[in-house]
Amino acid sequence: MRPVVETSSGKLRGREQDGVVSFKGIPFARPPVGALRWLPPESPEPWTGERDATAFGASAMQRALPGGLGDLIGIPSVTPSEDCLTLNVWTPELRAASGGRPVMVWIHGGGNIVGSGSQPRVNGEHLARRGDVVVVTIHYRLGSFGFLHAPELGASGNEALLDQVAALRWVRREIGAFGGDPSCVTVFGQSAGGFDIAQLMALRAAAGCFDRAVPMSGSLVALRPRELAAAATERFVERFGGLEKLRAVPAEEILAYQLELTGDRVGTSLRFGPVLDGEVIREDAAVGIGAGRHTRGMPLMIGHTRDEFALFTAHDPSVAELDDAGLVERGRGLFGPSTERAVEVYRKAREARGESTAPPGVWNAMMTDAMFRIPAIRTAELHTQHTPQTWMYRFDYESPALEGRLGACHSLDIPFIWGTTGVEKMVPFCGKGPAVESLSERMMATYLAFARNGDPANATLPEWPRYDAERRATLRLGPEAEVEDAPQDEERRFWSALRSERAGEGR
Repeated sequence: MRPVVETSSGKLRGREQDGVVSFKGIPFARPPVGALRWLPPESPEPWTGERDATAFGASAMQRALPGGLGDLIGIPSVTPSEDCLTLNVWTPELRAASGGRPVMVWIHGGGNIVGSGSQPRVNGEHLARRGDVVVVTIHYRLGSFGFLHAPELGASGNEALLDQVAALRWVRREIGAFGGDPSCVTVFGQSAGGFDIAQLMALRAAAGCFDRAVPMSGSLVALRPRELAAAATERFVERFGGLEKLRAVPAEEILAYQLELTGDRVGTSLRFGPVLDGEVIREDAAVGIGAGRHTRGMPLMIGHTRDEFALFTAHDPSVAELDDAGLVERGRGLFGPSTERAVEVYRKAREARGESTAPPGVWNAMMTDAMFRIPAIRTAELHTQHTPQTWMYRFDYESPALEGRLGACHSLDIPFIWGTTGVEKMVPFCGKGPAVESLSERMMATYLAFARNGDPANATLPEWPRYDAERRATLRLGPEAEVEDAPQDEERRFWSALRSERAGEGR
C-alpha cells in the first residue's frame, strides 16, 4: 500500500523504496501562467481525493546548456513548462519521530536560467536515509519568467525569489505531516542557489522562513539596478509589440527571445537575476546581512571550490592561448587601473605556493576570486559581526575529467554532498574508488551535522574552528580534511585594499 499524507491542500500519495518515502511534484503555488505570469506566487488550489505524487513536476522554462556542459556536471536536458512551481520531499519511513526530523531544503543553481530540483545528482533519498532527515528540493521560475522587472504588470523582477519564499513557507506549514520539524529548517544551495540564499538572508519577505543557511559557491552579488532591468524589459516590449501583449505571448517565444538576447549561455552582460526594485529588495544584501536584521544568531556554513572558474574556461581555446598582454587586457574589467598590480600580486602569491603563474592559471584564479571566493569571505565577515556561529570551507578535490584540466571546479562538490558520485553520468566527473566514497561520506556527515545541530562538527572531521576576521580558519575538503588559517590571504588582502580604495573614490 502506497504511503499517503494529508496537507492543507489535500492528500498526497507517494512511493516507498528501501526505507525512504518520496512525494514528488507537490504544488506549493498556483501555476504562474496566463494572467498570473510575472506575478508573485499565489497559494495552491486545493484538490479532492488523493493526488498522485510519484513523478517529478516539470522544470521551469529553460534550454539545455550548450556544448555538453550540462551532461558533464549533471544538469541534463529537461522538458520545461511555465507550470513549474512544485517541490519534492524525501523522508524516512513515515513514523513518529520525537520532535520531528531536521529539514534540508535545496535551492538549485544554473545561473538562474537553467537547472531543476529533479536532477539525478540531487536525489534526496541518500541524505534522508543516511541522516534521518527530511529533504526537500524546489523548482522556481528562471530567466525572464522569474526576473522580468515590469511594475506596470505587477512584476518586481524578483518573482523567482518570491517563489523560493513561497516554497519555504510551505515547508514551515506542511512539513510536519512528512515527519519534519518545521522549527529546524536548513536552506542550502549552490551557485545561483547560493547567490539567491544570500538575498534571502537579507530579504524582508523571507524573514523567519529558515533557521540555518549553507550558500555554496554563491553569496553576495551585484544587484541589477532598476534602470538596467527596465531596459531589458523594454527589449521584450519592442519585440512583442507592447507591454500589454506580453502575457499572451507563448512561453516558447519568450524563452527563444531571452536566449537570443543572452547568447544562449550563462554569464553574459545581459543577465537575469535579483533586481534592486525598491519594494521586494530595498537595499544591497550586504547591508542586511551585516546588520543581522533577519539572520542574527542564525548558523552559517559557507564556502567554495578551489578552482571554480576552470569549469567555464576548460573548453575555451582563447583562455588556453592567453598571453601576458591578453591577461592584462582581460583583467582591466575586474581591476581597472590596478590591473598590473593585481597581476603582480597573484603571480607572486601563486609562485610562493608552487602554483602555475602562466596567464591561464592566473586568469582562472582571478575570476574564481572575483565571482566566488571573495564574495563568500565578505559574506562570512559580515555575518560574524553579529553571529559567531559561522564556518568557512574550501573544496579541494580535483576532477579526473578532461585530463584533469578542471581541477576542483565549480559544481564538483554537489554529488559528494548528495551521495550521488556513483550515478552513471557522474562517474567521469567525480571519479570512483575509496577516496571518492570517503570524501562523500565526510561531506554528507558534515552537512547532516550542521542541519541537525547548527554546528558541522562530526567524527569525520578534525577540529574546525569558527570563522573570524583574525584567524580565518578554513576547512579544506579533499582527499583529506584539514584546517588552514587564512588560505590565499595575499590575494584576499589585495581585494580588501581595492574595495577600500574604491569606497574612498565613491565607486
